[in-house]
Amino acid sequence: MGHEELPKYTPVETTEPKKQPGRSRPHRRHRRRAFRLVFLAFLAYSLYSYWNPRPLNISFRDGSPKTLNVAKLQQDYAVCAKLRSVPSDPSGRRSKNARWNGSPATLIKNTTIWTGEAVHGNHSWVSGDVLLQYGLITQVASHIATADLPDDIVIHDGTGRMLTSGIIDMHSHTGVDSLPNSRGGEDTNELSSDTTPYVRSIDGFNPLDPQIQIIKSGGVTTSLILPGSGNNIGGEAYVLKHAVGPLNGRSEISADDMLADPDRNWRYMKMACGENAKRVYGHVGRHFGPFSRLGEAWYFRHAFEQARSYNQKQDDWCAAADQFGAEAMQDYLPTELEWE
Repeated sequence: MGHEELPKYTPVETTEPKKQPGRSRPHRRHRRRAFRLVFLAFLAYSLYSYWNPRPLNISFRDGSPKTLNVAKLQQDYAVCAKLRSVPSDPSGRRSKNARWNGSPATLIKNTTIWTGEAVHGNHSWVSGDVLLQYGLITQVASHIATADLPDDIVIHDGTGRMLTSGIIDMHSHTGVDSLPNSRGGEDTNELSSDTTPYVRSIDGFNPLDPQIQIIKSGGVTTSLILPGSGNNIGGEAYVLKHAVGPLNGRSEISADDMLADPDRNWRYMKMACGENAKRVYGHVGRHFGPFSRLGEAWYFRHAFEQARSYNQKQDDWCAAADQFGAEAMQDYLPTELEWE
């Protein structure tokens, strides 16, 4: 192909790039105004979040809201107040015993009374009368006249014999280590684990244990019934009265009917260290339980750490419910029956 036959191309004009015109002042003012609006919006949201911490929207990990029972959440939140309450002794004297079942007043006259007040070299014994009303000792005096007492009062003549208040036994296995001693009636130790804070002596208590009447005949009216010491942490103990059944003025024969203070049932925990737990668990081939005091210390530390962690989880849940409201919680109040 000759030079003359080559295709013709339109010449391209070469022009220098045009310079961008400078931004106008109105455009710069618009940008500053938009920045101020964004800043003011952020400031307003920050102030709102500070004074009203309830979130505007709750996000969930799986992207979908959980369906929780509002009534259950409110019940859980009510538990928070109980968890924060500090037990205290009642103020003033009782007007009646919570166990009083309407029995008439009783006057015990002409007795030698042990008041429990110390005197030099001995204890104080005084001659006098004792009045019981509404299940309580209401008066101790050298002489109590019957003129102002109820007509149905029951009067006993002590004929000078010694009279004491009921003895309280702070360490008893009555009712859980029943007589006669048999495998079926042995409920002193729960040996499925060395750490059993979740078991309760009252659940295995036998109100028909013959020991109750024998113990009561020696003046012991109340006992703290504990699980045994085979475990480092053996379980909960209960204070029970030994008056049980119709012959003792009680209409029921049950462990609950024997609670010393049914209105304020204090919680007690049995723990033991040393030889007993080592004797039960300390032999080769046992896959749980302490072999030495070193092991016992570990079981205690582990149990206390589990309880501390559980307590912290509940405190965190309650604090979040305080801040955001119980209805906004994504889970129910943590509950671990083992450490309750």
